[in-house]
This record gives sequence, structure tokens and C-alpha cells, in this order.
Amino acid sequence: MADEAFDAGYVFFRPGDAGERAYLLTDGRVEILAGSEGAFTRVGLFEAGDVFGEMALVEERPRLRTARAVTAGRVTLMTRDEFEHLLTHDPARTRHYLRSLFERLRSLTAQQAGEVELAPPAVPLAPTGELILSTPVELPPGTGRAAGWVVVVHPLTRKAAETLPDEGLLVTRFPLRVGRAAGVHEPEALDLNDIWLLDDKPYSVSRNHCEIDVTFEGPVVRDRGSHLGCVVNDKVIGGRAAMGYARLVPGDNVLVIGPRLSPYQFRVNVSPA
Repeated sequence: MADEAFDAGYVFFRPGDAGERAYLLTDGRVEILAGSEGAFTRVGLFEAGDVFGEMALVEERPRLRTARAVTAGRVTLMTRDEFEHLLTHDPARTRHYLRSLFERLRSLTAQQAGEVELAPPAVPLAPTGELILSTPVELPPGTGRAAGWVVVVHPLTRKAAETLPDEGLLVTRFPLRVGRAAGVHEPEALDLNDIWLLDDKPYSVSRNHCEIDVTFEGPVVRDRGSHLGCVVNDKVIGGRAAMGYARLVPGDNVLVIGPRLSPYQFRVNVSPA
């Protein structure tokens, strides 16, 4: 795997380019753009620790979007041949790429399960594996406000309060992915969560449970293949339900992660930016 530096404005690939490698961003920021030169729309923003262009590891389809550097930085490149070799000989080195691929598969599965087509996330979350805690403050440029909405998550129950501050969690990057943390006797999984909930058997929360995102339809809660689904404003999504997502309305929304009597209940406040 090669390690390369890049300057601001560098274009990694354009629509129609051959998909030959994936990129692990070790420093700097890279944006994913839809549309053509002069009429670009940003549909993704990646930071250190993120992987982009990962579908080139499993298919030879030409690129569909443009990847351009916002700042100078460094990337580690992995080709399809390197990926297949390391899966057998050194699987630990493929971990970042596998996590990104698994999350892509979850998104595709959700769409095939009957969702309407949703817009790409305005800004994807970095797979830090850490709980994000903050208070409602001015959003930094290029984050939640760029998506047109301000979303703050508040705890409603004791278990939820163990995870979030009483004053609420401002969502500064979308999607915000929620799932269950691995137990003591569980192997570490290839999860891409940003809030990790500590749950006990019988579990209410799946390892990859749901996410809060902003789409062309506005703010939504989307199931990520959970066993028991969620309840959003008294509407069941995911699990055995036919729908895999629910819109969030302006003002206060109630999100129950798991069944209706789950101890993980939250108030999600949504307002236009």
C-alpha cells in the first residue's frame, strides 16, 4: 500500500474514471461532489480516519462522482489486488476498508427493503468508534447547518441519560450512527457507530441499529438492519416493519431505539438552520 501526499484542490477521480483503488485518509479533508464542473454539489466530506472510493475494492464499475481535496493532506492507497491479498495474509490491515464497505452494504439493503430513494448524507461521520458529546453551540462551517437543519438529541430516560448530556447532543455531522457497544465476551465487530449504547441481555439495541440523517426529504431516522427496529413518533420502522425510515418533523420528536418499552428513549429537536 502506497502512502501519498496531496495538495488542496487535487482531484482523486472523476465520473467515468476506472475504479482501481480505495483511499484511507490519514490527514486533511476530501469532498465528494455530484454534478459537473461549475455546477458541483457536495454530497460527502471525509476527514482523517475515513475511507472513500471503497467500492473499487469489490467492483470494476467506473466512478460516479468526483473526489477533490479541500485541504492538503495524506492518503494510503489500496488496490483491489492488495485488498484481496491482505484479507488472507493480514486481515487487520483491511479493517478500515471493511467497515466502510459493510456500512455501504447496510445502506443498499435499506433502500432495497422498500425505502424511497434518499439523498446521500451531507457529511458522513468518521469511524472514530468514540461517543460524541457536545452542547448546543454554534455549528462550525460545513457541518449540520450546511444540511439546512439543526438537530439536537436529548435523553428522555435514565439509560439514555447515561449516554448523552442533560442539555442535549448537537448533531454536527450527518449521518449520526447509533448502535450497541460490544459486551465483555463479544468480539470487536466492524461497526461504524458514533454513539455506542451499553445494553444488557435481552438486548434492545443491535450492534448497528439506526442513524439520524438529513436527506432531500429533510431530517429522517433510518434503520440500519436492526433486529427490533425503532419507534419514531409512534411509528415503527425497521425490524419486521415494512418501512425502514421515518421523517422527523420540525419541533420535538420521540425516538425509541428498540421496542416501545425500550429503556433507550430520546427527544430529537429539529429546526431549520
